[in-house]
Amino acid sequence: MKGGSGLKTYIVYRYDYIRQFREPVGKLVERRSKDRGDNEASLLRLAQKLYPTSSLDTRIGISPE
Repeated sequence: MKGGSGLKTYIVYRYDYIRQFREPVGKLVERRSKDRGDNEASLLRLAQKLYPTSSLDTRIGISPE
């Protein structure tokens, strides 16, 4: 990575399916310099680990900023 170019930022959302509500809870930065084919899946797993849900009716998702 040269000069920080190519870094992607993703917003982490908590989806509440009962209330039909999406709430931003944090951000993740993609720091890999090369695409490995599963970058977003890896970031989603990291987001689920960092921002756990307490209810079965909520899920964690990510979206590019």
